[in-house]
Formats: sequence, C-alpha cells, structure tokens
Amino acid sequence: MVEGGLLVISGLGAGAALMAGVRTRRPSPRPAGRLDPADVGLREFPARGAFVQYSAPASPACRVSLNRLAATVAVHHADAIVIELHGRAGDHGRAVPTVLYVDSSGEVVQRWAGPPERAELAELLAG
Repeated sequence: MVEGGLLVISGLGAGAALMAGVRTRRPSPRPAGRLDPADVGLREFPARGAFVQYSAPASPACRVSLNRLAATVAVHHADAIVIELHGRAGDHGRAVPTVLYVDSSGEVVQRWAGPPERAELAELLAG
C-alpha cells in the first residue's frame, strides 16, 4: 500500500522509472507567450535567443537536458545563451525540466517538458 505519496520501487522497476524520467519529450504545441529579459537576469536576449531551463538539481533528466543545451549553444558563442533556473516553471510548465526557447525579442518560440532532441536544438539556432 502506498501512503501519502510514498512510492517504493526496487529492481527492474527502479531502472524503468529512471529511464522514463530521462526520455526525450515532444515539444509543446502551445508556446508560452513572452519572457522579459529582466526576469532571467539579462538586459536583453542575445541575437539568436536563449534557452531557459527550469531544473531540479537532483534530476537526471535535467542534467541530460542541460548538457544538450550547452553543447548546442557552445558553437554559437555570444549569439545564444543557456539559462538554468532552479524550481518549477510556474506559468510556463509544471514538470522539470521545462525548457523554453526564447528569441531575441523575448517571444517564447518553443517549449519542451523534458530534454529536447539535439537535432531540433541545432535547427532552431541554424536560422
């Protein structure tokens, strides 16, 4: 019996639960409006925009996602940036990681509720 939100997983169940948390999720069909640069500690967004990730420090899925974002942005130097915020995304989503791609004007172009695919990230910054 499970009491008060306690869930005990052992053996193969633990591996399956871990992998379920790391899987890549499809982008959300509803981008979340606009984001003010000051809300994430910037004066303005870079020319190619910013990836904003809402994270939980102990989450394997958040680490996977953050590594993908950093690798994608690294080739664009100062033209794009990755911002990690700890905690829930509030109006932008409930799960962590929640990743937003924000263009230079602050418009949220894409939203994911999980680690984005590498190819999709590269395609967003290629244009």
